[in-house]
Amino acid sequence: MKVQTDPAGAATGLGPVAKTKLEIRQVWAHNLASAFADIRLLAEKFPYVSMDTEFPGVIHHPSKHHALLTPAERYAALKSNVDALHLIQVGLSFAATPDSPPSVAFEINLQEFDPRAHRHAPESVALLAAHGLDFDAHRKHGVQARDFAAFLMSSGLVCAGNAVTWVTFHSAYDFGYLVKLLIGRKLPRTLPEFLRLVRVFFGEGVYDIRHVMTRCGGLYGGLDRVAASLGVERAAGRSHQAGSDSALTWDAFRRIRQVYFPNQSVRGFAGVLFGLELETDLAAAAAPRDTEKKIKFGNISAAPPVGKEKIKFGTIGAAVPVGTETIKFGTIGAAAATGNNNNKNKLGGNYYAKFIVHNSSSGGNKAVNNNNNVRNRCAAVGGNGNHRNSRKVAPHPQVAVAALR
Repeated sequence: MKVQTDPAGAATGLGPVAKTKLEIRQVWAHNLASAFADIRLLAEKFPYVSMDTEFPGVIHHPSKHHALLTPAERYAALKSNVDALHLIQVGLSFAATPDSPPSVAFEINLQEFDPRAHRHAPESVALLAAHGLDFDAHRKHGVQARDFAAFLMSSGLVCAGNAVTWVTFHSAYDFGYLVKLLIGRKLPRTLPEFLRLVRVFFGEGVYDIRHVMTRCGGLYGGLDRVAASLGVERAAGRSHQAGSDSALTWDAFRRIRQVYFPNQSVRGFAGVLFGLELETDLAAAAAPRDTEKKIKFGNISAAPPVGKEKIKFGTIGAAVPVGTETIKFGTIGAAAATGNNNNKNKLGGNYYAKFIVHNSSSGGNKAVNNNNNVRNRCAAVGGNGNHRNSRKVAPHPQVAVAALR
């Protein structure tokens, strides 16, 4: 696999570095496994990921003008469309540092959508076809959605805590489709439940450029217009193709930081999806009640008061309590069960991950998934089955998003 020349990525163990334009690797059913084998390696050394999707437009429209909708009403419209339609393409671009260009991109081509049989917005599908999407090839050679979801769960990109930073452009629908695939069923009923799942799967380091643009005077429009305004050229590919658009998204984000925030941090924009803004961001929306176990990512701090135990994953500085904890990721307002040794991860329609916290022989404490006693797995349960990630919850002591400024 070739990666673009980059000072921070020159010694990654991923093979020789070639001085070529950005490679956008096409992923179909026949090379899905090999592509995700590479993605697993990239997730460790290139933890800055930009993402884009292509889908067949919007078929359900609210009765009010979009600008007049509340976040909850926007989510209801999003849910009705995502639940009814099929994802067509996913683009992922990888960068080694916050200031590096994307080193490689992947374009995953999905199989399920058939414009002859499935509902869609005709103008949107015509636009995608005009920009090179071959729907016949997707039907014949594309990746099944359930296979993509399974490989994504084991890729090291999701359920990775804050080890991966995600950059997107107007991405509420993008995350809607990915969450739908990952849970294996329709989206949750309410916006807070959806935002909680976004945080569970993608962490707190999620940046939506459209949200960042609310503090960038004179910057408006879609991705192509924003890139042109910033003087950013497309590294490879064509517009309205997910791999190319994901790379352009990352380059636009880098340029926005250089132009509008040269001496300021952008971390305050993390965790908010444009159009679905609540008074709190994703992190606050996902915060449990005092009666629940709290999940933190970072260094272990001093012991908290009884009843407010914190389980942290990262650099160990204090002992983690020994025992079995069931950690709840689901509906806000219900306490997570503790001290439970059974193998049921789904309780009352909520989403759980179960770990045994124990002392390892190496002197550090490890998190072990209790369902099959395999170490360092993050399990998120929904729909008809379990999806597990074999990567550590937070494999790096440092938090990748902290490097953004």
